[in-house]
This record gives sequence, C-alpha cells and structure tokens, in this order.
Amino acid sequence: MGKTLYLNESGNDLCVMRDGPSVWIKMRERAGQRVPVRLVERVVVMGNVKIDAGAITLWGENGIPVLFMDSSAREAALTIPYNHHLPDHYRDQKAFFQTEEQVKRCEKWAEAKRELICTNAFERFVRASGDRTARGLGEGNYQELLARIKPLGGGKWSVVTGVIDNLLRCLITERLIKAGLDPHLGVLHRRRNFGLTLDIGHIMGAERDLQAVQFFRSADAGLMMAQGNEGWHMAGKGIRSIAHRFENRRKALTDMVEGIIDELFEVMREMRA
Repeated sequence: MGKTLYLNESGNDLCVMRDGPSVWIKMRERAGQRVPVRLVERVVVMGNVKIDAGAITLWGENGIPVLFMDSSAREAALTIPYNHHLPDHYRDQKAFFQTEEQVKRCEKWAEAKRELICTNAFERFVRASGDRTARGLGEGNYQELLARIKPLGGGKWSVVTGVIDNLLRCLITERLIKAGLDPHLGVLHRRRNFGLTLDIGHIMGAERDLQAVQFFRSADAGLMMAQGNEGWHMAGKGIRSIAHRFENRRKALTDMVEGIIDELFEVMREMRA
C-alpha cells in the first residue's frame, strides 16, 4: 500500500518540482528530498506551497488524486486524473438510477451500512462511559450520543471534522478510481461533483466523528487551534496531530472503503440479473 504525501506550508518556503519519475521537495535551510511517484497513492497540500505543473501532471499520469486545502477546511479542491474514456464500470453504475425502486434500494442499503459503522465506531465510547450498549444505534440515537461526547463550540468542531472529511474523501476517491468507478455518480448526492465519494463519506461519517472526538480529548488540543478574523483554523501542530491519527487508522479505513466498494459491485450485479 502506497503512502499519503503531505505537503504543509509550515513557514519553510516549501517548493515541489518534478524530477523524472519523482518529485523533488525543497525547504528553506533543509536538505532536499526526492519522493518517487511509485511510493505515493494520494497527495495532500495545505497552505501556500509552490508546486510546478510538472509535479501535478506526474501525479495525474499515475492516477494519484491531489487534495488542496486551507487550515480552516473552508476552501478545498480535489484534482483527479483525466482522460476522455468513461470509467470501466460507468454503465453498470448508471443502473442505480434506472427506476425509482432501484434508487430507494441503494439509499436503504447506504443508510443500513452507515448505521452499522456508527454502531461499531462508537461502541467502545459507550462501554467506557457505562451507558447502554450502542447496538442497533439509529440515526437519532447516534446524533444524541455524539452531542454528549463532542466538545462544546461548533466552530472548532466543524473545522476539525472538515479537515478529516477532506482527508477521507481523498482516500475514497483514490480507491474509486482504482476500482474503475466514476466518483461523481452518487445516489445520496446525485448530480453533485464527487457524488459517490460523498455517498461513501456519509456512510463512514462515524469514523470521521470518532477521530474528531479523539483529537479534542488529547492533552494539548487547546494548543492545536487558533482563532483569527474569519474564525477558527488549525495550527501546524494540529494539522500534524490529525494527519498522524488518520495515517494510524488509514489501513483500517482503506479496508472499510474497499468493503463498501465490494458491496457496491454486488448491488450492481444483482441489478443486472
């Protein structure tokens, strides 16, 4: 499994250039570093990083999505490889929308999957508090439970969950591309850019919330965010904390995305039958 390449401004005048089948990363007062493209599966760029067009096209040629994001998570862009051919399973995906019955079937499957992930993700928090078991946790009960364990102050929460959301969407998009699926053909988020990515992100929402709760429960969470004229944003230490936690969980998250994609293929096969 390849790695995520994080490029964070951090006041180091970061500059990224293409160097054959690699990128060369330069930082002020530090030795440069070469990163072969074969070792990278996704790229995350945060802040004012200088990247030449050659590096971006190199990632595109190798099917690597690139996420651009600011420290408040309010502004984000995701670049994906482009060619004029439809994804391998585009026509099978279109079967989701052939009838209203099929659309409802997909929606029901997605919500059932979301409920299962919610239950699994938060069960240990419920057990630790001595509360009732989380088995069969419905959406209303889930939101009630989340309200009890997440910190007060919606501004901080939305920034942290926004950053994690973007990281998760980048991972999901990368796996969809590798599976030959169109990331834009969503059911829950129909006719929206990256609709299928957003669908799977919705299904896995509890994993995002769980990582956000863990962030705020860390000992020095108060030092990882700062407030400016436009609201809260992440400090460099906070970005590193989120990225570190996300990478520790990345194998499990990737397996979860792959499992959801496998189930999508099962649904498509059943619709063809």
